Amino acid sequence: MKRFLLVFSASLMLFANQARAQEEFHPKAREGATVIQGNARFTVLTPELIRMEWSEDAVFEDRATLGIVSRDLEVPAYKVRRSGRNLTITTSSLTLTYKGGRFSKENLSVSFSMKGPDGKKQVRKTWHPGDDDKGNLLGTCRTLDRFDGIRVFEHGGTTCDPYDKGVLSRDGWAVIDESSRHILAPVDSDWKYWVEERPEGDRLDWYMFAYGHDYTRALGDFIKVAGRIPLPPKYALGYWWCRYWLYSDAEIIDLARHFESYGIPADVFIIDMDWHDTWGRKVRNNPRDEAGQSIGWTGYTWKRELFPSPENLLHELHSFHMKTSLNLHPASGIQVFEEPYERFVKDYLSRTDDYDGPKGYVKEGNTPAYVPFRMDQQAWADAYFNSVIRPLEEQGVDFWWLDWQQFRESKYVAGLSNTFWLNYTFWNDMARRSADLGEKAPRPMIYHRWGGIGSHRYQVGFSGDTYATWKVLGYLPYFTATASNIGYAWWGHDIGGHQQPKGVRHTDPELYTRWLQEGVFTPIFKTHSGKDFSMEKRFWVFPDHFDAMREAIRLRYDLSPYIYTAARKSYDTGIGMCRPLYYEWPEEDKSYTRTEEFMFGDDILATVICQPADKVTGLAKRSMWFPEAEGWFEVSTGTFYKGGTEAELQVTINENPWFVRAGGIIPLAGKNIRSLQESSNEIRFMAVPGADKGSAVLYEDDGVSQSYASEYATTEIRQERIPGGVRISVSPRSGNYEGMPADRRVSIILPGVSAPQNVTVNGKDVPYDRFAELQQSKTPVWGYSGEDLTATVYLPEGSASESIVVECSCTALFINGEKGLMKRLRTLMPEIKAEFAASIDKQLQLTPELLQALGTPSFINEDPAGAATYLESLNLAKLRDHIESLALPADFKHKLISQLCTE
Repeated sequence: MKRFLLVFSASLMLFANQARAQEEFHPKAREGATVIQGNARFTVLTPELIRMEWSEDAVFEDRATLGIVSRDLEVPAYKVRRSGRNLTITTSSLTLTYKGGRFSKENLSVSFSMKGPDGKKQVRKTWHPGDDDKGNLLGTCRTLDRFDGIRVFEHGGTTCDPYDKGVLSRDGWAVIDESSRHILAPVDSDWKYWVEERPEGDRLDWYMFAYGHDYTRALGDFIKVAGRIPLPPKYALGYWWCRYWLYSDAEIIDLARHFESYGIPADVFIIDMDWHDTWGRKVRNNPRDEAGQSIGWTGYTWKRELFPSPENLLHELHSFHMKTSLNLHPASGIQVFEEPYERFVKDYLSRTDDYDGPKGYVKEGNTPAYVPFRMDQQAWADAYFNSVIRPLEEQGVDFWWLDWQQFRESKYVAGLSNTFWLNYTFWNDMARRSADLGEKAPRPMIYHRWGGIGSHRYQVGFSGDTYATWKVLGYLPYFTATASNIGYAWWGHDIGGHQQPKGVRHTDPELYTRWLQEGVFTPIFKTHSGKDFSMEKRFWVFPDHFDAMREAIRLRYDLSPYIYTAARKSYDTGIGMCRPLYYEWPEEDKSYTRTEEFMFGDDILATVICQPADKVTGLAKRSMWFPEAEGWFEVSTGTFYKGGTEAELQVTINENPWFVRAGGIIPLAGKNIRSLQESSNEIRFMAVPGADKGSAVLYEDDGVSQSYASEYATTEIRQERIPGGVRISVSPRSGNYEGMPADRRVSIILPGVSAPQNVTVNGKDVPYDRFAELQQSKTPVWGYSGEDLTATVYLPEGSASESIVVECSCTALFINGEKGLMKRLRTLMPEIKAEFAASIDKQLQLTPELLQALGTPSFINEDPAGAATYLESLNLAKLRDHIESLALPADFKHKLISQLCTE
């Protein structure tokens, strides 16, 4: 725990002044970093990272490329030895040997040391060009469109596009090949950089990452050369609603009202394609537009039959604290029937006479001609953003969903990825327009598809259209975490799946619930589906699962301070919020094979329930491996697991297992949070048991501006298990940002502990209050929950610049699933009454034994000090025998025994 705290704090200070939304590249390496030998140039960037260039004309590239934008790093110590055509470069970590000529297996090698299979002894590794890179741990791929986890595509994988490689490898080396990637050349315009083709000729441009299994350091150095992962606006971490549907404005507002009335927090509403005319995407005898695309796939004209006043709709959505985004497929250029057509043509022709089309875009017969898509031309891009995009943004569109699925490469710049260039231009247009505001400018954000290495600089990715199956759900943790290997830390998936597999004609509420529960622990929390009546995503139409669904969304919002802190760490360190286990346990084989488990931030071990529950018991299985640590505390059931062990979990639909590192402290939002755009000074700190000490850092900023570069605040929280109790110390908040509340209302949550005999805050005794949670007391109080077996200390509003020390004389007594048992008793009570009424007694006169068991949480609420006694009196063996004796259906008795009577 201490190591993570120190690394995070140091990184905040180190990079405090480097955040700028509009990209500023520093591609030229410092003097002394390069070594030239004939037609080859080597740039020593770090002791483990070397750029290797070869060109037939001995001319080398000092400008940025799409993937690598900064080489201005401090030059590490290294030695050079020459002997004729032979060259040797030695750093503290590797040795490069070159014998002249175009790079090949015969003339180039890099050797380095790394830990061997036993994780201890050092072994020597040597790389040559062309070596098999099967040990590469991969990065990510363009899309999960059509992914069902079963079909195999032409390239031999189950994703329709193969994975791009990452910078991490079990073999200890990875090579990024930028040889064919385009140049980001400086230009004399507010774009600052624009795409340019590589000079002609045979050229190689490779980057050798030889970090062994020091994966986190490799990622840290990767973002130094490839660019940082920008911090998105805070609202992006909340819940997103999206559905491909023919919505009217009234239906959209009705949905927003339902979220509000059902107490479901939400922050983003995405309006899919039907905001503009789509003609059902099929027009008889004319299925294509002039660009050859499906007619209606692209559009820039509001469908006024559905949206008579787009400005008012978007304004009303904003009143519900919901940011808005529209879907775009820009491949068709600007068609003549679009509302901005005349405005765009006039604007474009005023900027250039280099355009693709008839003179003035007027065809024979004096009819207008469409304008082809040409985003790689500055004049076209300037006119497009000025005349097409900005008017829509002025109506209230907050960001764009760039759903590019058309021709992969530009028709004007050979080999340029349209996907990447859309990401670059949309991101930087948002940044350049507000550049005069400096750090107070709003943070740009786009929602887009992966366009290759470097796409991480433009934040949030859309993974595409998957099938709604358990197999797909089980694959997503691997896909999301693996993307961190190339810095792509912000995937957003279609929670619940986008389309049904063949033959399925209804939404499986259990699968949808489990998908939501897994989605809590993903970077972007968004539901979405295709235009299909069987793909229902409204939670309130599933009454038997609604509570579990809403609880998942509330948990996401509860965790928002922890998630936002992890987001900042991604910017500072290059370590994704969702990350594979092998980042921390690289020498443990299970870290590579347990792909349905992953770390979510520094202290949460997350997983997925990806198989349906038993139809009788209502229990679903989850096999878990707990990595080496002092232990892991499962929050939903209150169960502690030792590190280095395995367990077979059996969970109900209302249980979403997530595990906190022993001694971990998780910052939580105020309990009544409804939106991440609301201002609140309430913060809760949950300190889990299992270790003598633990610590965390809470990160805060204004949530919307680029000032996080230099304006932010951190708060350090520590816990120490002292004889007979626990001490929680909250340090004074450090730092400052605009709008920062001076005061704060703090609560300390202690799960799994006995009721404290004594509680003090800053040395003063604190009284117990049975209704502490319901009060806004002006003095500290503490309460105890019989259902959660949790003690909570509630502090009144006070200055955040003052330290807080809370001591509780309590022990970690209930860490063997007692909380889960209490919750199951509460959840099963309605079913027990219904079965009693049907089979035994219509007057619902339950037996004394059942009443005693079902009432246990309530008795503990009234007498917290007697919790252990009440739990001991809940004799599970006797309860099992009693249930067996009842004249209830056999399957129901089996369910009760399976869920309640387990040791």
